[in-house]
Amino acid sequence: MKSIFTFILLLVMTSSTFAQIKSLDRYLMSTAKLELRTGPGANFDIIGEIPQGTQVYVISSGYGDWSTVQYKNGNGFVLTKLLAEDSSIAEAERAAKAAEARRNAARLAAEEAIRKAEQAKIAAAEAARKAIAEAERLTRQAEADAAAAEAAAAAAKQNQTAAERRRLAELAETQKAVEAANRRTLGSTETAYTPIESKTASGGSNASTSRTAAAPTKVTRENKYSSWEKKTYKSGATPKSFNFKGKFEYKLDNYLKVEVGKNTEVVVKLVKMGKTANDDETIRIVYINSNQTQFIRNIPEGEYYCVIAYGKEWKESPSKNGKKQGTFTKNALYEKGQDILDFNTIKTDEGINVPSYSLSLDLQANGTLYNDVEDQDNIDSGAFNSF
Repeated sequence: MKSIFTFILLLVMTSSTFAQIKSLDRYLMSTAKLELRTGPGANFDIIGEIPQGTQVYVISSGYGDWSTVQYKNGNGFVLTKLLAEDSSIAEAERAAKAAEARRNAARLAAEEAIRKAEQAKIAAAEAARKAIAEAERLTRQAEADAAAAEAAAAAAKQNQTAAERRRLAELAETQKAVEAANRRTLGSTETAYTPIESKTASGGSNASTSRTAAAPTKVTRENKYSSWEKKTYKSGATPKSFNFKGKFEYKLDNYLKVEVGKNTEVVVKLVKMGKTANDDETIRIVYINSNQTQFIRNIPEGEYYCVIAYGKEWKESPSKNGKKQGTFTKNALYEKGQDILDFNTIKTDEGINVPSYSLSLDLQANGTLYNDVEDQDNIDSGAFNSF
């Protein structure tokens, strides 16, 4: 009867600690020969012996001086004081955890390195593409400039040859006139004479002349814009004087954000770069008032630069042959931007990257730009209107 009771008690105790078995992960080593009993006390039956130095799995230590352990295929109770931590197992577990942590860190570092390498590869490829495109553009421009220079040189040579022929013809005619005059003089008088000498087409006169004094002239300064009409436009509008219709790509949700300060109004021309400068094309013209922000949206793919007019009081000339001119009449300043705005989309692993840019424009109180670039005022109104 006692054995049956003991077995039932052990089964109950083992069942009550079943949840702990799943969560415990603790091995201890016997410091002496252990007697494995059916219950937590010396009065319980011995069901086995555990040799000194044997590793046992501790299920629970919640029985006073006793612990329930698993040894081989059975469970039982032993004195807790005869168990000690197995340093080799603990060290091995710590080493395993440290190795796992290092392995995870190495994996994360490798993934990050691969990601950065891919980004660097994409950036390098994009930079190389831009460099090649710019080199090809400059080559084509140089070839076009060289051809133009060669044509200009040939035309100049032709003009020089024609001018030389005219000079020689005029010189021959002058010489003939001198000789004829000398012959007439010899035939009409025996008086000594001095031959006429001239090597130019016009000999001039040595006779004295008199000139009537001019009446005093009153000089007045004329305002060339006095007959021009002052115009006001809302931000985002295109001045009518340009007679221009912009180009849009509504599938692209990109933009150029332009912030204008308090000291100026601006007209921004967004110019798409072609194979050569002669192939550049203006695709937007936008008027923006002072202290306002304007978004130029739905820009077709390509590389662009900005041509900007700064100033106040926009006026437009009277219509002439159906055409008008427009310009700022106060504090006017014109600039061709040096920055290239690349609105080409970029395919990535995460999708398509659609670039957008922002631009801040204003003048200082003295009418200059907020930078130290020497060629900030690098074009005139004629060049601005040619884009």
